[in-house]
Amino acid sequence: MNRWNTADTTLLCAALFFLAAVGFKIVFPENIFAEGFLFVTEAALVGGIADWFAVTALFKKPLGFPFHTAILPRRRKDFVKASVMMVQQEFFSRRTIFKKIGDFKLLPKIVDFLARDTTRKLVVGELFNVVKKFVSAQNKETRSKAIANELRRILRDLPAERLINEFGEKFRKGDKDREIFISIVKAMRRTAAKPETCDRLQAILEEYAEQKTRDMGGLSILMAGLAQMLDLVNFEEAARIMQVQLLKLLDELAADSQLHRRTLNECRKKISELSDTPEFKDLIERIQIDAANALPLEEAIELALIHLESQISTVDLDETLSKAQASKTLKLNSKNIGVILVNIFNDEYDKFLKLLREDTAAKFAVEKFVDELTARSALHAQPLVGTVAKSALERLTEEQLNNLVYDKAEQDFIWIRLNGSIVGSVVGLAIFVAIKFAGLSV
Repeated sequence: MNRWNTADTTLLCAALFFLAAVGFKIVFPENIFAEGFLFVTEAALVGGIADWFAVTALFKKPLGFPFHTAILPRRRKDFVKASVMMVQQEFFSRRTIFKKIGDFKLLPKIVDFLARDTTRKLVVGELFNVVKKFVSAQNKETRSKAIANELRRILRDLPAERLINEFGEKFRKGDKDREIFISIVKAMRRTAAKPETCDRLQAILEEYAEQKTRDMGGLSILMAGLAQMLDLVNFEEAARIMQVQLLKLLDELAADSQLHRRTLNECRKKISELSDTPEFKDLIERIQIDAANALPLEEAIELALIHLESQISTVDLDETLSKAQASKTLKLNSKNIGVILVNIFNDEYDKFLKLLREDTAAKFAVEKFVDELTARSALHAQPLVGTVAKSALERLTEEQLNNLVYDKAEQDFIWIRLNGSIVGSVVGLAIFVAIKFAGLSV
C-alpha cells in the first residue's frame, strides 16, 4: 500500500495542473479557456482526492481522520468470520466438493496405480504375510485339538438317515453302484478261478456225501464205497464242473446281461429296504461314534499345520510373483502350499483389475463409492479448513491483513482512484459548459 503507483502520479498531475490553472486564471482573469481549465482541473483534483480518501479509509486513517475510517482493522473480527464462512460455504460447499471430485475421475488413476508391479507386490505380499503370521502364531497342539474336537462333533451329530441318503444318492449317480457291483463280481471270479477253490469244492462234496452216507445206514455205506471203487462217483470231476459253472455265472453277472440287471436291481432294492430299518441306522450311528473316537485326528492335524507353516515360511515372495507373471500354469505344477497361495492371490488380483477395467456395473459401483468416500472425507474436513483459515487470519498483524486484501485487488483500487480524477474532470467540464450556455458566471 505504501508503494508509489499510477493513481498517485495521476493525483499529483491533477494537483500540478490545478496550480497551473490557478496561475493562468490570475494572469488572464477574463479568458474563458483559463476559467474552464481551472474549473476542470479543480474537479479532477477533488475527484482524485475523494477517491484516494475512500480507498485509504478502508485500510487506515487518512491524514489521521478518525470518523468511519480504518474500516478493515476496525472490523477485523467480522472480516475474519466472513472469510471463514466464505471458504467453508463457497469454496468448500457440498455441491462444489462433489462436482469437483466427480469431474476429477479418480477411478482410472486408481486402476493405473493398482496395475503397477510395485503395488501388486505390496498388496499380494501383505495378504500373504497376513496368512503367514496367522499360521505361525497358532499353537499347533491347542489348535489341532480344537479342530479335531469340532470334526468329531460334526461326525457324531451328522444324522444317520441323512448320511445314508447322501451316501446312497452319491452311489446311484453315474452308476457308481453298478461299478461296485461289477468290481465285487470280478473279485469273486478271481477267487473262484483259483485251484484252491476247486479243492475246497471237492472237500465240501466229499464231506457232504460222507455225512449223508452215515445218516442212511450200513447198506448206504456199502453202496457208496462200491460206487467209489467203480469210479461211479468222482468228486474231483464234480468239483471242476461246479467251478466252471460258477465262473460262467460270474461272467454273466459281470457282463451287461439280463441276469446282471435283475441281480443289480434286486441288490438295490434290498439295500434300500435295509437302509430303512432301525437296526441299520443304529449300526451307522455306532460306526460314526466309533470312527469319531478312534480316528487319530489330533496327530494328523498337528502334522498338517506344521507342514503348512514350513511350506509357507520357505516361499520367496518376489521370485514366486515373478514366475507367476511369466507363467500362469505355475500353480498347477507346484506342490508347495505357500506358492499356491501366492498364485491364488495374484490371480484374484488380476481378476479384480479386469473387473474394474471391463465390467460396466462394477466400474460404476466402485467409482460411485470412491467419489462418495472422497467427497464425504472432504466434507468432514470442512470445519478444519475453516479453523485453519481463521487461525491464519487471526495471526496476521493489521499491516499484513491490509496488504493481503490490498494485494488481491490492487489494480482495481488504482483504477477506482484514476476514475475519480477522470470522472471528476469530465463532470467538471460538463458543468462548466452547462453554466456558460446558461449565461451564468462561475
